Amino acid sequence: MHTKMFKLELFSVLIVLLLNISCSFAGAIPNKTPTSIGNYEYPKGVYIPSNFTIPDGNVFKFKLYLAGFVWKRCNGTSGQWVGDQYRSVYFNREEDIHLYPYSAVAMLDSRGAVFRSNIPKYDSSTMSFSCITSAPSYNNPTENANDELCLAKNNTGNGAFSDITYIILTEAKGGAAPPNTECGTKYPDGYVYSDVLTATILLYHRGTQ
Repeated sequence: MHTKMFKLELFSVLIVLLLNISCSFAGAIPNKTPTSIGNYEYPKGVYIPSNFTIPDGNVFKFKLYLAGFVWKRCNGTSGQWVGDQYRSVYFNREEDIHLYPYSAVAMLDSRGAVFRSNIPKYDSSTMSFSCITSAPSYNNPTENANDELCLAKNNTGNGAFSDITYIILTEAKGGAAPPNTECGTKYPDGYVYSDVLTATILLYHRGTQ
């Protein structure tokens, strides 16, 4: 219990620090929350691994920007880092990140890998997901988390997530654990390693171009 509370408190403090230093934009912080989820402009030049295939009949719907933290635990017996917990929030525009918490439009409930709207007055949608394919980061894979292709499921409510079919996490910065060779040597069994993670999220739904 104490460990969980510590992680939540650490997340609250560090996410504010991260989001406030991540952008040099200067100006008044708005007190009005967004009223919709998603940026519907396809990001120019976005990187998608060659082994990620979205089935025909599914098209890009919108993008989000992720900011958060991941925790990975050292299993000294296997010499592997395993996922422990993660906390992340989502924004319509990358420049909105430093305006957190006013600008967050969604959050990820790590207990069940569930996306939830952060603006329930305007959007009540949720969805869960399972990742089916991954690829090493094209830019410094020793420090950046893998790209992920995920299948959306259990869509509920009314709003942006209600018809999502596939999700791509790409262009991650941070989020990778230390090398496995350091688990059980430099880091003892049970050690929990935390890191900042930001990424671009592409969301797809059924439709035609």
